[in-house]
Order: sequence, then structure tokens, then C-alpha cells
Amino acid sequence: MNLLRAFAALAVVVYHVIEHSGWSAFPSSGPLVTFRVGWLGVDLFFVISGFVISYSALILYRQSPAAFARQFWIRRLTRIVPLHFLTVALWIAFLWPGFFAQPLRAWAWHLGSHLAFIHNFWPATFGSIDGPNWSLAVEMQFYVAVALLVPWIDRAPAWRIALGGVLVAWAWRAAVMLPFAPTDGWHLFVRTSQLPGSLDEFAAGIVLAKWVLDAGGRLPGHPLAWLAAACASGYAAMALYWAHSRYWDDPAMVIAWRTPLAVFLACGVAAAVSLPTVLARRWLAPFHFVGEMSYGIYLWHLFAITLAIEAFGKRPVEVLAATLVSTLAVAAVSWLAFERPLMRLARGRAPARAGGEAFSASSRA
Repeated sequence: MNLLRAFAALAVVVYHVIEHSGWSAFPSSGPLVTFRVGWLGVDLFFVISGFVISYSALILYRQSPAAFARQFWIRRLTRIVPLHFLTVALWIAFLWPGFFAQPLRAWAWHLGSHLAFIHNFWPATFGSIDGPNWSLAVEMQFYVAVALLVPWIDRAPAWRIALGGVLVAWAWRAAVMLPFAPTDGWHLFVRTSQLPGSLDEFAAGIVLAKWVLDAGGRLPGHPLAWLAAACASGYAAMALYWAHSRYWDDPAMVIAWRTPLAVFLACGVAAAVSLPTVLARRWLAPFHFVGEMSYGIYLWHLFAITLAIEAFGKRPVEVLAATLVSTLAVAAVSWLAFERPLMRLARGRAPARAGGEAFSASSRA
């Protein structure tokens, strides 16, 4: 699983370097075109979160419904809150001069919405502090939904969860399109990426978690079968995307395309879950470590891009190199010296770990 997190985080980093540095010469065909659609890393994170969070939550709930809420929130809050609050504070201190010179109502709105994980509700605050953290609000809102709905998730059949996620996502994306022209891609992106519009992706992960639990801890099917399914569904989903790559001009794409994308990403997650863990931990250990610190990569990389552009201008190769080196270095220090010690301290005071927490202990979600 950490290998997928590593890929998702690095894909987002390279994509943002391409966008922020104006790298028009970056390949638009061949294997490297993957990074031109590196925003798909966020969608992959949503599917991964749907899997690891619901897997962990269901085990905690089945072990002790009475203790579920405390154990669940200790794990989730210690993972996501400290680094989020730290990066918000540092962004304001070093990259937003005059933040507190704004009227009180303005800066309190930006800061308060980020601290409450509701900054994705409004276009003005959506990416105003460390832009990529808009997805943390979606993640936190998903945690709340899981905490409230875990009894239903536990007893509902997987097909009902999948169907419900798809129908809610389609209905939401259709409804939020009505006030905006197709060319207003920014507002459409803000509205359609909110939690109801992402439920087909989260639901895909929940379905996988249910299948693994119902099969006694292993996903049914051979890893190669899941890999083949990922290749076939990925080819179909991306062929559809490239045929309609203007995207926001096509209501059908906006409403429905993320569902076949979710199927593709879920098959990829299933293939990763099915593979022996020794493959990642022994033979691909550096990438496994990158996956462990992927949350830090995600939150620190825009700092690195901003500073690299100041140092190198719009020379994209130099910006990319500086961004990757500095982001990985800072994320490693952040993980080893800040995030992991806090998680161990808080969780050491909690009741015994639930089985299966290995899937979620290093979850970005």
C-alpha cells in the first residue's frame, strides 16, 4: 500500500511543478504523460483512504462498539492534525506576508476554516493556505462520516455501499453544475470535489475493505487477476478521459467519469493489497519509506516549489530537482522527528491496537 502512496504523492509533486513553473515542454505523450495528469494522485489517495480508514474502523467497531469512537479518533487526529496545523502556521508566517494586516473578519475566516477543516466549502479559502491541503478537509469530513455510519457500513452489503456512493456522487456533481457555466472550471472543481462528489471513490475503497474482512483478511482473487483488471479498467477510463480532455465542457464527464476512474484505482489498490508485503518492505524499501512519509510530502511540497521558483525562476528542470530533494528531506525529518513520535505517544496511551492497523498506521488519510 505504501508503494501506491509513494507514487500518488510524487505524481502530485511533479504535476504541481509542471503547473507552477509553466513547463510547457514537458512530454505530452509516452509514459511521462502520467505526470501531466498527476492530479489523479489525489483521487488515488481518496480510494486508499476509503480502504484503510474503513478497514481499521470496522475492526475497532467489531472489537468494542463502546470504545470505538475514542480509539478511532485518537488514531485519526494524531495522524492528520499536528502536521496540518504546523504547516498552516508556517505558511502564514513565511509565505503570506501581511496575513494579520487584513481585516479581522478576513484573516479569521481563512485561519478558522482551515483549523476546522471546512476550508474546502468556499472558493476563497479552498486553497488559500498551502493549497493542496484542500483535500485534508475532504478527508476529515470522510472520517466524520465513517465514525457516524460505521454500524451501517458494518451490516450493509458491499453492493449497496457502492451503489449508494455512486448515486450520491452523481447527484451531487449534477446539482452543483447548475449554477455555473461549463467554462467556469475553477468553481466546478471546488464544488464537485467536496465530499458528496467524491463518495464514489471513497466507496470503492470501503467495498475493498469489506471484501478483505469478509474473506478473513485476504482479498479474494489472485494478485495478477487484480493487476490485469487494473490495466484493463485503467485503459478504458483514461481512453475516455483523453477523448474528452476538455472535461469541464462536458457535463457527462463531470458527472460520471470519476466512477470508472474509481474502479480503475480500486483495482490498483486491490492488486497492491494482494501482493506479499515482503516485496515492499524488503525489495522496494526506499519506496516503502517514501509511502510512509507521503502525508508530509503532500503538505510540504508547495513550500518547496514556491522557494525553488524564487531561487531558479521558471527553469523547470532545476525547480523539479530542488523540489524533490528538499521535499523528501523535509518530509523525512517531519515523519521521523515529529509525526511518528506524536502518533506513538498518543496511541501508546490508547487501548491495544486493533488488528489490521498495519494498513492504516501510516495512512495519509
